[in-house]
Amino acid sequence: MGKVKMILVYGAILGLCVAAIVGYFTSQRPSAAVSESKAIQKTESAQVQVKAADNVKAEEKPKEELTENIPANVQEKMKKATQIADNNPVVGIGRGKDFAKVTRQAIDNAGGLKGLIKPGNTVIIKPNMIRAAKPEAGIVTDYRVVQEIANIAKESGASRIIVADGSPWNKSFDGDASDYKTIQGVELLDFNDCKEEECYKLKPADGLTKIGYFIPKIYMDADVVISAAKLKTHPEATVTLSLKNVFGVPPANLSGVGFIGKGALHNRGIANSIIDLNMIRKPDFAVIDGIIGGEGNMPFSGTPINSEIVLAGKDPVATDTAALTFMGFKVGQVIHIRQAQEKGLGINDISKIKIVGADLEKIKMQFKKSESY
Repeated sequence: MGKVKMILVYGAILGLCVAAIVGYFTSQRPSAAVSESKAIQKTESAQVQVKAADNVKAEEKPKEELTENIPANVQEKMKKATQIADNNPVVGIGRGKDFAKVTRQAIDNAGGLKGLIKPGNTVIIKPNMIRAAKPEAGIVTDYRVVQEIANIAKESGASRIIVADGSPWNKSFDGDASDYKTIQGVELLDFNDCKEEECYKLKPADGLTKIGYFIPKIYMDADVVISAAKLKTHPEATVTLSLKNVFGVPPANLSGVGFIGKGALHNRGIANSIIDLNMIRKPDFAVIDGIIGGEGNMPFSGTPINSEIVLAGKDPVATDTAALTFMGFKVGQVIHIRQAQEKGLGINDISKIKIVGADLEKIKMQFKKSESY
């Protein structure tokens, strides 16, 4: 019995020793399950890093493949965009509260549309529809101003008139902007509905961002483009007028990720993108609706202002220069307008611009800046 006991004790001790040795070596070498788990975690981490890198690339460098064999008419419009046609451009002004009357007065004082629009032309009117808002908010171009522009375009010979924009936030003509659906004699087009194959991929020859843009073919192929901008301030661009109005042209879903669907345009530098887009195609005629303008933190929490003015002209840079002068700003305060003349987009020297319809020095106001400056 004593021997049996001893055998059992020694056996137990030996078993414990073997278990300890095995445990030690096992602890130094992870099991297959642990190894697999760590491998999965490593793979997932790598995938997250790749995805994050792809997101950064997508934000900084959206699709840039350029259209091959760009049609001659598109090339001609891009070439024309950086040619100053008149070193002493005319800007017409209309004053008052009657939307139709004041709009027509400004366009007439600028020389009218008859020499610009030919019989049978397709005309695009590009309003500022940054967000769904009622006209009295001073945020979007008043539909009654656009209606009168359409009326004059029709009288001038246009056979097809398209009112088009691409809001970064919502459907361009829905909700509080549904008054646009009452405009007679036009088609409404949301640029955000344009698919990639319905766009040209274009890059200006001497642009500032050195990157291409998706531009709806219908915008480039139209015979005449009329910018119908809004007279208001802006937290990044200082003012939102004719040149800035082109931000609504590239479809939001093709303009990079990030800030409200137009991230790439902001990330490249807002002034740089404004210049590049106008170098691709600047408006053939500019109208700025300031019957109810907007000051302060537009288009977010700014204040409407009864400025009772519409400005118009064939040179969008000159028209913007007259408008910002009316608002109490100087060219030096607005980077993209300062750069515009250098790139051949127009004239920004107020002393060279002929103002017809009012004396700017007597009627100018002082719009409040955005608090973001």
